[in-house]
Amino acid sequence: MVNDAELSDDADRDVARIRALHVDIDHGVLDAYGWSDFTPGHGFHTFRKMQRWTVSPAARIEILDRLLDENRRRAERQRQKSGGAAFGAGELDDDGALF
Repeated sequence: MVNDAELSDDADRDVARIRALHVDIDHGVLDAYGWSDFTPGHGFHTFRKMQRWTVSPAARIEILDRLLDENRRRAERQRQKSGGAAFGAGELDDDGALF
């Protein structure tokens, strides 16, 4: 129902609240990464040939690019900590984190 573009926030307060929670969660995650320097542009956008309530296409690309950079940074940190040895799948680093 959240992704039903014909169901307006005015027509269903529960759907409006769920959409607002999605926005709040997304902003919280972006803030946690220190990425509050851009606007996610929540609304109805086409993704995989479907109209969905999600971040804008430009924000999706920006988020994915930043996640890729973060993944590379963490992988390099792990490589340096381990003296060049790669971590196995599901193996924890010294901090007890998977990545």
